[in-house]
Amino acid sequence: MLAQLMRFAGVGGLATAVHVLVALAVQAAFPVSDQGANLSGFAAAVLLSYLGHARFTFAVTSQSVPQFMRFFSLSCLSLGISSLTVWLITAKLGFSFIVAMVAVSVVVPIASYLVMRFWVFDEA
Repeated sequence: MLAQLMRFAGVGGLATAVHVLVALAVQAAFPVSDQGANLSGFAAAVLLSYLGHARFTFAVTSQSVPQFMRFFSLSCLSLGISSLTVWLITAKLGFSFIVAMVAVSVVVPIASYLVMRFWVFDEA
């Protein structure tokens, strides 16, 4: 289990870094909303995350359409959590977008691991 958590942290850390860096770059380069920048970062990280977690974190024997659909469902839930976090922190609490992205990089990975471990990549 410890090795799996370490692999999850590595893949998730890379995907989270891609999410945050793309979101910040998009916001700096284009006239988009905080939510638009967050969505861009999220989209950039989804495929990397699926392949990395399927192959390395959970070492599933084969990928399938139902498995990908579970992952996609989790991704949509994660996007919702991410978007809600950004909205709450920027619009309601008045903190900066950077603070919001730090919160996203903590909240989303924890929730994602639990759902992946017990639902998305559960081969039982």
